[in-house]
Amino acid sequence: MHNVYLQKLKLLHYRNFQELEINIDNNPIILIGENGSGKTNILESISLFYPGKGLRSAKLDDICQRGVESFAVYCLLQSKLGAASILINFNSKSTKRITEFNGAKIPNNELSKFSSMIWLTPQMDGIFASGVSDRRKFLDRLVYNFLPSHAGLVARYEYYMRERSEKLSQEQVNENWVKVIEEKMAELSIDIATNRVKILQDIQKEINWLDNDFPKAILSIDGVVENKILNNYQLDIDFIKQELLMSRNRDKASNRTNFGIHKSDFIVVHKAKNVLAKLCSTGEQKAMLIAIILAQINYSIRQKHSMPILLLDEIFVHLDDKRKQYLVDFFLTVGLQLWVTATDLRGIECLAQKAQLIQLT
Repeated sequence: MHNVYLQKLKLLHYRNFQELEINIDNNPIILIGENGSGKTNILESISLFYPGKGLRSAKLDDICQRGVESFAVYCLLQSKLGAASILINFNSKSTKRITEFNGAKIPNNELSKFSSMIWLTPQMDGIFASGVSDRRKFLDRLVYNFLPSHAGLVARYEYYMRERSEKLSQEQVNENWVKVIEEKMAELSIDIATNRVKILQDIQKEINWLDNDFPKAILSIDGVVENKILNNYQLDIDFIKQELLMSRNRDKASNRTNFGIHKSDFIVVHKAKNVLAKLCSTGEQKAMLIAIILAQINYSIRQKHSMPILLLDEIFVHLDDKRKQYLVDFFLTVGLQLWVTATDLRGIECLAQKAQLIQLT
C-alpha cells in the first residue's frame, strides 16, 4: 500500500490567484487565512484532479480569475501508477476542459486511475437532506476510490443516456439504433449497480467495526437494479432493456430517462436513533459524514488500497474537543496527505506541530 499525494501544485488565473505555486510533501498541510483569502479555492483546485466537477461543482467559467478567459491547474502527483504530471486547462472560448497526463490528453474520468480523493466541506453538511442526485454522486465518488473503472462506467452510461434522449427526440425515431443504445445502457447498469452494492456493503462493515465517538450510520441504496442484486435476483440485461423499451414514449414526451441507475438514491440512517440522516440535526449529519470518511480510510488500510488525499474545509469548526483530538490522532496515525483549512490553530495545535503551514493573505 502507498499514499497518493501532491508534491507540487501550480495555479494560473484561478479564482483569486493570479499565480500560485506550492511545494509540499507527504505530510499534513494547514492552509491558514481569513475568510476570502482563497483557502477553499486551493482545495477546489486539487479536487479537479479527480473525476467530476470538483468539490464545488462549479461552472468552469466561474473559476477563471475575474477579467480572464482561461485558467490552468498543474500538479506533480505521486499517483497509484507512480509519478504523474497532470495539467488541466480551460478556455472560455472553446468551453472545453482539457486534461493532460504526462503531456497526453486523457478523459476526465481516467483521473481515477491516478488519484484517490475524499473531501468534506461545510456545504456538504446537509448533503443527506439535499437532492437525490447529490447523494448518488457522493456514493459514486466513494466507489471511484476503490474501483477506478467505475468512473468510466458512469461516464459512458451518462453518454448513452444523452444519446438515447437525442434519438427519441427526433421526429422519425430509428428504433434499431435506440435498441443498440439501450443494450449498452443495460450492460453498464448491471456493472455500476454491482459496484455500488459491493463497496457500500464493505464500508458498512468498517463503520460497524470502528469504535469511535462518531455516530454509526446504516448505509443503503434504493434503486430498482441495486435492490434486485441485494435480493440475489438473477439479473440480466433483458429486464433493463425491457424497462427502457416500455418507457420510450414517456421518455420522449418528458425529454428525460425515467428508469435507470441514475435514479438510485443513497440512503443513510442514524443507527442509534433509527432516524433518516436527513431528519437529524446539522451537527449530527456532519458527524455521520465524518464517520463515513473514517470508514473509507480504514477500509483503504485494511484492503491495502492506495491512501487517498483528504481535503477538509473547516472540518474542526463546531466539533467538541474529544472529537477534534480523535480526528487529529487518527489522521497523524494513518499518514495520508491531509489538507485542512482554518482561520487559526486553536484546538488543532497538535496537528500544527506535524504539519506544513501555508499562510494566505
